[in-house]
Amino acid sequence: MCIKPTPETRLPGELEREIFVIAALSFPQCILALLLVARRVHIWVEPELYRIVSDREKVIPPLYSVGDRTGLLDLDRLRKFGPWVKHVLLEYRPIREVIQVLECCPNVHDLSLRELQGPCIRLIPILEKLPLRWMSFDPMYFFQCKSPDVSIPFDQPTFHNLTHLVVNTTSSWTNWQQLARLPKLTHIAMMHNHSVNQQLIDHITDECASLELFVLFYWYNRLYVDGVTWNQKDPRVVIMRAVQYNVFTVRWGKGSLGEEDFWITAEKRKQRGSRQLDGNRGRGLDRLDRFNQ
Repeated sequence: MCIKPTPETRLPGELEREIFVIAALSFPQCILALLLVARRVHIWVEPELYRIVSDREKVIPPLYSVGDRTGLLDLDRLRKFGPWVKHVLLEYRPIREVIQVLECCPNVHDLSLRELQGPCIRLIPILEKLPLRWMSFDPMYFFQCKSPDVSIPFDQPTFHNLTHLVVNTTSSWTNWQQLARLPKLTHIAMMHNHSVNQQLIDHITDECASLELFVLFYWYNRLYVDGVTWNQKDPRVVIMRAVQYNVFTVRWGKGSLGEEDFWITAEKRKQRGSRQLDGNRGRGLDRLDRFNQ
């Protein structure tokens, strides 16, 4: 008796592609393994490998042609996959390199810049072309604003679509008053570096019409509350403990992977109304240790 072979059963191509892309988005740590499944899967999934671009060590894919940041930018790879890039983190890099990276990545909406080398003002024409919604940077350094009487020029197209902003801060509302001109800004995070005072917090919460959440970080085991009200009356203000300086870049890493970051943690605290902190014993703190691994 001759048994006829069973025809190979395959999913429709579009459905199969969607399954693999969803798997790559849901489990980015498995993308390298998915690339080895089949040539067609490699074509579908490889762009997702480039959704996140960082110049930090051990990040896949690297921006550079050799294994560390002393090498040359891999511009061929950036040009090929740049349109898929959504999240970019660059630290301590020359401005010319930052410009090259952002020119290759026209769809970036989440950008973190830290202590760049050179005049940051050269980035403005590039940033204006990006669909930025989330940004982390030091505006005082970026714009070279060294006086408490100078208003940081937020009121320009580069920042008008921002919803989330993470900044180092000063105590002068004059520096920050143009935040009130950002119509879509709903989330602000600042590091308490002995310069934040209650007046600044009140100005931001009163003047920023769309504000939903204001996160204030403080260092280590106690909050230095000179001029800051311990129990905030406005439920949108959440005070959180940071144990490492790189809390913002760690947020970037967690958030860009779709994991819980400090925004989500702060929102949970706001929702449950837990805003009381014990600075001496650390009771009731939403510690950020898990974000600083």
